Amino acid sequence: MSEVEDNLRITTSLQNKIIRRQFLRPQARSSANQIPLNASQTVAAVLPYAGNMGFTPTASFYRHISHPVVCVDSAAWRLNIHGLVSNPLSVSLDDIENMQIVEMPCTLAAITSTPNNLLVGYALWKGIPLKGLLEYVGLREEAQYAQFTSANGYTTYLPLKILGKALLAYAMNGKTLPVDQGYPIRLIVPGVYDYKMPKWLQSIELVVAPSSGHYESRGWSANGAVQTTSAIFTPRPREIMNGKILFSGMAFAGTRAITQIELSIDDGEWMPVPFVPAGSGSWTPWQIDWLPPASADYLVKVRATDSEDFTQIDKLNLPVFPNGSSVTQSVIFRATM
Repeated sequence: MSEVEDNLRITTSLQNKIIRRQFLRPQARSSANQIPLNASQTVAAVLPYAGNMGFTPTASFYRHISHPVVCVDSAAWRLNIHGLVSNPLSVSLDDIENMQIVEMPCTLAAITSTPNNLLVGYALWKGIPLKGLLEYVGLREEAQYAQFTSANGYTTYLPLKILGKALLAYAMNGKTLPVDQGYPIRLIVPGVYDYKMPKWLQSIELVVAPSSGHYESRGWSANGAVQTTSAIFTPRPREIMNGKILFSGMAFAGTRAITQIELSIDDGEWMPVPFVPAGSGSWTPWQIDWLPPASADYLVKVRATDSEDFTQIDKLNLPVFPNGSSVTQSVIFRATM
């Protein structure tokens, strides 16, 4: 290890100790945000956002209820790539499974996700790079967009310039892709909301300009770029906790990096939380201990800053339509000593 790297390690270590000492020091109570809770109330059993390996367990991964699950006959299924290409292609699931396979961790988020209805999950996806298939079919010069169609008629589109890391996934967290997650094939694209990643994919048409999109035609964002967001996993809303409190959660900014994560307790100063930077398209996990000064109800808020110097805002009335939400999340919990 070089002297520069060693100094950086020591500096980072000292910084993290200072931050942790700041959190472990009892904070003065504020008269604000003391929202009474029923002492007998306990948090309901919930599914975890992250498992032992850091990925969201498949059984816990969020699901949409607005689109019925489609059961596709994988033996008869074909993926057709056509349009502005030199060599139109039709491949079966067996064909895809015998191609060059890669695994890619990627976070998915719904554009309707809010602090009160968190629709975010992180999984390890397995499949083939879309880029290889597009190179094989030979894109014509005028092709600018890929128009996607699912087995249920769902449509969306994306510009070719952001599909460099796109994956046609047939497995999730080491197992066959569940039907409700898009079996036999779904699209995974880092940096966009999930409505741009159709399930049960069966057609990719290369076009000059897109012709239709299920949500886009209803006024939702055409590019679907993920907004910078963060979340508190523990404690849960209205959870009753004893002794030292473990604050934990995630921050996510699509393909942008997270550069800072901060917590505020009872509307006090924003305090930085140490974290390890995550790869592009992955959420950034964080955690910190805090020692409450007394048994009471507390309000904790989290916010993140990304590599474009955008910091989340604290406006609960900001609508998610049409671009998604970047509003800070807050959680009220009860601490007992």
